[in-house]
Parts: sequence; C-alpha cells; structure tokens
Amino acid sequence: MSSQNSSVITQPCISYWGIHKSARFLDAITSYYFPLYGLSNKDFFTYYPVLGFVEALIYQVDEALEASQVKNSLSDGIKFWNKTKSIIINLLKERNLEHPLIEKQLENIGEYCELENKLMFKKVVTHADVIKSAELRSSDVRTLHTILFRVANKPYKKSTFDTMWPLEVLADIQEDIEQYQDDVEKDKFNIYRMFVKLYGEKAPECLEAEKERYKNIFRERLAQLPENEQKIYLNLVSKYKEEVSVKAIPEPILE
Repeated sequence: MSSQNSSVITQPCISYWGIHKSARFLDAITSYYFPLYGLSNKDFFTYYPVLGFVEALIYQVDEALEASQVKNSLSDGIKFWNKTKSIIINLLKERNLEHPLIEKQLENIGEYCELENKLMFKKVVTHADVIKSAELRSSDVRTLHTILFRVANKPYKKSTFDTMWPLEVLADIQEDIEQYQDDVEKDKFNIYRMFVKLYGEKAPECLEAEKERYKNIFRERLAQLPENEQKIYLNLVSKYKEEVSVKAIPEPILE
C-alpha cells in the first residue's frame, strides 16, 4: 500500500455537497449490500472512507453534467467525468483495490453521461436508448458494490451481481417516478420523462410493462439460486418495501 504522500489521498477532491448527496446511497449500500457479505452496520466506518469518497465524486459529476446541459456545453460535463474517473482509478491503485470489474463500471458511467446528453438534446429518442440509460444509470451503485467486495476482501460471485442488477434498475426507475414532476420543472433528465416523450399518454402503461419485465428477470435469476441464498434476497426485497413507499406512476405531463 502506498504512503500517505499520495496526491489523491492528500489532496482536497470532494465538496460538502458531494458528501451530503452521497449519504443516502451509502445508507442503501449498508442496508442492502452489507448483508450479502455477512457485514453489519458496525462495519460501515471501516469501509466508509473509500466508498464515501468515490460516491461523493460521482455525485459531483452528476452536478457538473446538469450544469453543462444548462449551458449547452455538453463536452464540459464529459471532461469533468474523465478527470474524476482518473482520480478514482488512482485512488484504487494507491489502496491496492483496482479490479477490472470496477473499471468496467466506471466505463459504464462515462457511457451513461454521453447517453444522457444525447437524450436530453435529441428531438427524437428511441426506446432502446431510454432503456439503455435506465440500465447504465445505476452503474455508480455497482461501482460501490464492486469496491465493497474488494475492500472487504470477499470473493467475487457473478450470481450476486446478476441477481441484484434488475433490482438496481427498478430502484432507479422508481426514484425517477417519484422525482418526475420536479425534474420536469427543472428540465432535468428523467427516465419517465423520456417515456412520456416517446409514448405520450400511454407512457404509464409502457413504463409499467418495463418494470414488470425487470421483476421477471429478478424472479428468474432468483430461482436459479440455492434456497438459503434466495432467502437473503427476498429479505432485502421485503426490507425495501417496508422502508420505501412505492408511489404509483403519475399522470404524464405532455411538454
């Protein structure tokens, strides 16, 4: 492990706002991912420095991306992400945490940034692009998940990532449903807003069909796991339903 004279470790890179915005994602990691590795809330501060640092950086990218869209200077947001990605990779190298799966998720975040710009400014969008954005958008969560199993020195299980994937997409879609009106008013990217752009008044039923498709993917992948592992995921789903008030898809706002 490198010394603390490292440029990334000693340099100020994150803002209070980045830390503040990342808090709820870190809570989700603790609630829904720690149990997958036999970790408890008491372990949080052991892994907080790297998880919190990375998620705060990613939130700052989100802010920069939205600011670049307002200014119609889309390349600024992409440049900010590329700079941030380098900081994250350097940190992981210095802490001996680098892994090809983490780099892949970081590449997905960059792809998402470019796709969001495209969807926000293109007059005609496609269903395939909107769905792809929904699937790429939670790459930050998968980045933290991958870092978690590395920093906790746990073995990688592909089935864990495959089973969580549809749940991650569903959670992201649900968040956009809840933020829909606010995002329309602030002219921000929103998955449901893109569905309205595509399907107008039929958007709610089209989005509901996609939600059901991801639920079916989860059920199929869950069924392939041993019974004792199935219980872990079902407990996480039950916990989510208890903690999160799932709102119905609102009436579309035809812009």
